[in-house]
Amino acid sequence: MMLDRLHEHRVLRYVVAVAAALATIGLLIPLRFLIEPLPAPPFLLTVMVVAWLAGFGPAVVTVLLSAVALDYWFIPPIGVITSTLHEVASSAAFSVVGIGVAWLTATRRQAEDARQALLAQAEASRAAAESANRAKDEFVAVLGHEFRNPLSAIVNAVELLERARTPETTRHAQEIIARQARNINRMVDDLLEINRIANGKIRLDRQALELGETVRRCLATLAERTQDHRVALEADDVWVEADPVRLEQIVVNLLDNAVKYTPPGGTIDVRVSRQGSRGVLRVRDTGVGIAADVLPRIFDLFVQGEPGTLRGRRGLGIGLAVVRRLAELHDGTIDVASDGPGRGSTFTLRLRSVAAPTRTRRRRPLASTAVPRRVIVVEGDPDLRAVLCALLQASGHDVSEAVDGPSALATAGRVRPDVMLIDVDLSGFDGYQLARRLRMTPELKATRLVALTTYGRAEDAERALESGFDHHASKPVDADALALMLR
Repeated sequence: MMLDRLHEHRVLRYVVAVAAALATIGLLIPLRFLIEPLPAPPFLLTVMVVAWLAGFGPAVVTVLLSAVALDYWFIPPIGVITSTLHEVASSAAFSVVGIGVAWLTATRRQAEDARQALLAQAEASRAAAESANRAKDEFVAVLGHEFRNPLSAIVNAVELLERARTPETTRHAQEIIARQARNINRMVDDLLEINRIANGKIRLDRQALELGETVRRCLATLAERTQDHRVALEADDVWVEADPVRLEQIVVNLLDNAVKYTPPGGTIDVRVSRQGSRGVLRVRDTGVGIAADVLPRIFDLFVQGEPGTLRGRRGLGIGLAVVRRLAELHDGTIDVASDGPGRGSTFTLRLRSVAAPTRTRRRRPLASTAVPRRVIVVEGDPDLRAVLCALLQASGHDVSEAVDGPSALATAGRVRPDVMLIDVDLSGFDGYQLARRLRMTPELKATRLVALTTYGRAEDAERALESGFDHHASKPVDADALALMLR
């Protein structure tokens, strides 16, 4: 540590060089009769020490001071500077040798420093790799656990449907399947979302939004999950500038987190207010709380609070990381406070507030009934294809199906559909090629094409539009969104 500090201070290195030379001179003058006729080695030893500790430049200074001292006090005639050719030759020879020794020593020290740095880097890399490997193993274990729970519930609900004897049992099994499927979809969305944020693929559509109204809408979405909790909302009239979809994502994650870690019968207080130029959303719960060592890392990826007695309530440790990064993209902040385990927690979101708009534009209500369409579902997975066809037929549409690119092109030429739902990952040729070929067919140019993808990335939507698709939808396809595309 002291050597590192010495290398950082240029002046101090030269002070050390001068001090070392003067100390050596002062020590050897009384002993010069003992070291004659070879007075140079002790000075070269000092040069080596200075070169090792302070570097090449300070060692050269030590060499020059030592050469003068040798000439004056140790090389006859004593007490005279370079009075003879012998003294000049001796001083020059010492200087050359001394500078060579200084360079070799300083180079050796640099090589040693580089070796130590490489060893430290390798050790740090090894520790980071081991940490990343442990984090990966823990994440995979949590991921398997979190997916296994809803999948087990779905499998058991399907078995219950097969044995159902009453409408109530059937409805209960259907509710389980729908709820657990939404849970899986939410976890997949979180995984994809954090990847999109990390790669800078998020684009915000900022608008003036009433924060309290957004919170009410999110609470309504989570009504089924909050029915065993006491939820209180107090909201002032606060407008913020935010992307409506991303703001709902932030709020839902905060509310869902409060529900997840608060036992039934607990209280969740939600408060919307204004503080200066900021709109503030505060979500306070009486749940399991957060330990002091976890609190500074709670917004990091894959970090989770202790579930305490709430078994089965842990998530992937992604939701709060998404919240923080979305808040930062809005130039906002998110922080958390907790008095410790068992004492609840409080999350506070702050976004830039704006003036309420003078007028708001009302949306025209959509028609309640859909016009029957001729639809072709192009999907390689037989189960997903069957489900989509059944949903569309139940809505009154005339549905055909195809399993790959060539059969879809042939079916489209025969059916002349109004709409085609096309999975982009098809055999034969993919959905993008299919869309381009359909657009080159005169009688199919008016057909509405909807791309179905498993990723839902911005680049997927752009590629779909460039290939000739009219719409882009991520799997699983939302029934309401699909209805809008078919109108």
